[in-house]
Amino acid sequence: MELTTIEIKNFRSIKNLKLPIVEINGSKTFSLLGINESGKSSFLNAINLYDEKNINYPFDYFDKDNSVEIIFHYKLNKVDIDSFWKTVKSEFKFSDPVIHVIKFDSVIVKVNFPIGDKEKTISEKYDFSTTLFDSHTQKEKEIVVKENKDDSSFDFENFIQQNFPKLSWKKSHTIIFWKSSPEYLILEEIDLNIFAENPEEHSVPLYNCFKLIDLKGDAIKNQIERLNNAVEILNLTSRLSDKVTEHIKTIWPDHPIKIKFQIDNKKISLLIEDEGVLYQAKTAGQRSDGFKQFVSFLLTLSAENNKEELSNTILLIDEPETHLHPPAQINLLNELIKITSNSNNNIVFFATHSNYMIDKSNIDRCYKVIKKENQFTALEKIKKKDSTYSEVNYEVFEISTNDYHNELYGYLEDVDNSELEGIKKDMSWKNEKSGKTETVSLAKYIRHSIHHPENTSNKKLPEADLQKSIEILRKLKYN
Repeated sequence: MELTTIEIKNFRSIKNLKLPIVEINGSKTFSLLGINESGKSSFLNAINLYDEKNINYPFDYFDKDNSVEIIFHYKLNKVDIDSFWKTVKSEFKFSDPVIHVIKFDSVIVKVNFPIGDKEKTISEKYDFSTTLFDSHTQKEKEIVVKENKDDSSFDFENFIQQNFPKLSWKKSHTIIFWKSSPEYLILEEIDLNIFAENPEEHSVPLYNCFKLIDLKGDAIKNQIERLNNAVEILNLTSRLSDKVTEHIKTIWPDHPIKIKFQIDNKKISLLIEDEGVLYQAKTAGQRSDGFKQFVSFLLTLSAENNKEELSNTILLIDEPETHLHPPAQINLLNELIKITSNSNNNIVFFATHSNYMIDKSNIDRCYKVIKKENQFTALEKIKKKDSTYSEVNYEVFEISTNDYHNELYGYLEDVDNSELEGIKKDMSWKNEKSGKTETVSLAKYIRHSIHHPENTSNKKLPEADLQKSIEILRKLKYN
């Protein structure tokens, strides 16, 4: 099932929001950008409600007199439609004319949170070409031709709603709102005998480490049972150390570390060693918050994606750049894009305040989150395909910089200098070396100020003038 649109209605600061899901350069990873309180977290939490049971009335309701709705629009392919019919026909017998007449290729799945403390409801609406069959009726588990004109006509839409109310919802995306957590790290030694009984429940990161060496299920238990001599222990710890280090370095190449596993008395520990620093290994708990944040991601979702086990998932992350330095943020961004760049039907939404978490080669994967009328949240898609960090800072974060002014001015100089010469000249610039004063435009005045900070004969302009000049140059470039 291909998710084509997400709708959110009446949740927190979101009144009515519709977001098309469109692939960007082979992936479906999207960033949400905006100032605090604009509604980025509300958007993520709203999508999370698709799988969640709880909502806080009336605080989570934009309008307390209306219900909250999370709506997913899906496009169905042949495999999806065949699966639909297989499920339906496994419980009911249909005559061929009914099946052959009914055509459909989409479904809308709606999760509704009513007013008050009532439980949420889930409904589905298919685009059936035909729903009412006057010539047929239902007799227990069979759809048959009418024998009596007084028999009720067969209503296929009503039939599906009554007998298969959550058929598509069960096959739709799983929602994961990921947050760094101690449970996603190997902070203390783990008893392998206990771990072997239920690896996934006992330690997700250690389980994923075993999967990186192609061990899972009973194979893990069998391997642990063989740990009765030094050779078996060394072989296992070496394999784990090499593969986990390789996985981390593939995604975080600028961080020179080695992962070391040790087993003592059937208890396993994970240690981190900095390359070139001998005899000073540390536990994960002794490392920085940034290290723990990134590695917890690498040993959970990233490892699962590496083994092709992360599929049909919407991944939500709020400010994943927290505690990470710029190179690590860029590495993380690349991994988030990679998660949706395969055929596993994954989608990623993350909220960020960092321009290092923006794909500047595909800036159209970004949405600017704003508060309209200072009341309700809206999304504005950034439509340009390519940009620089300076332009991103201006367009998204509304930060005017000398670098961006230089970029615009230099571009116009190269393309058509007459555009610059046509800007109104109403300012005076004094050249300290020659002593001469020339009449210049605001853009040229700022350009001189940037290139000649040693010149103190000219007044420093306020930030508002820099922004004004940038807007003038942008109009010349893009109009």
